[in-house]
Amino acid sequence: MLELYHAGLTTCSKKVRLCLAEKGLDYRSHYLDLRKFEHHRPEYLAINPNGVVPALVHDGEPILESMLINEYIDAVFPDPPLRPADPLALARMRLWTKLADNYGLAAVVPNTWAFYQPVLARLSADEYEKVIAQVPTDERREQWRKAADNSFSAHDHEKARASAKRIVEKIEAGVGDGPWLMGQAYTLADIDLLPYVDRIALYFPDILGPDADTPRTLAWLERMRERPAVKESYTPSADAPASVVPVAGK
Repeated sequence: MLELYHAGLTTCSKKVRLCLAEKGLDYRSHYLDLRKFEHHRPEYLAINPNGVVPALVHDGEPILESMLINEYIDAVFPDPPLRPADPLALARMRLWTKLADNYGLAAVVPNTWAFYQPVLARLSADEYEKVIAQVPTDERREQWRKAADNSFSAHDHEKARASAKRIVEKIEAGVGDGPWLMGQAYTLADIDLLPYVDRIALYFPDILGPDADTPRTLAWLERMRERPAVKESYTPSADAPASVVPVAGK
């Protein structure tokens, strides 16, 4: 049995939900409300000690990290294939997924995490310290503290812009005539990069937008948005509430 612990419309959750949708796989969905800090509860930390989403559980065994989860899904459920069989093509595809893994979150973190500031502002000092104490890693604890008072620095925002620009420049140079990042083959490269590129278009329209010189990336993004599985995974639903979708600048 497949079980997915996720936060609906958050970037990494959409990445895995889209992979499952493209495969047509049924799974038991466990939605975690990040605004209620459900991903820091002991029962979830027993599955993922890092306290982040998503986490896939297959026949009782947890698989962590969205990029690795998608690779696992494609290995165990190979139809339809989302990775090239040829080793060289596979290595080239993994350069795309590594681009997403290395730069995707950095590109969206300051704007995305600012979404939680109103939630944290409603907490008393004692409640806030209790929430922070439950965060299992130093890196995430620092991000929650920055989200609490919107203290992401100029350096954080510059890093986000640089990461967003790097992703878009790589796609613009590499997508070619497409239609997908690996040419005719739709792969995990497209699935893993989409949630970040979708947010980059929202947060940085000067980097990816009508007035930016990025026609190939925009065309790829529009093709991706038209895929039925993307519409299913990216549209608000009972399993993926609209209220968790961040708005640019908030």
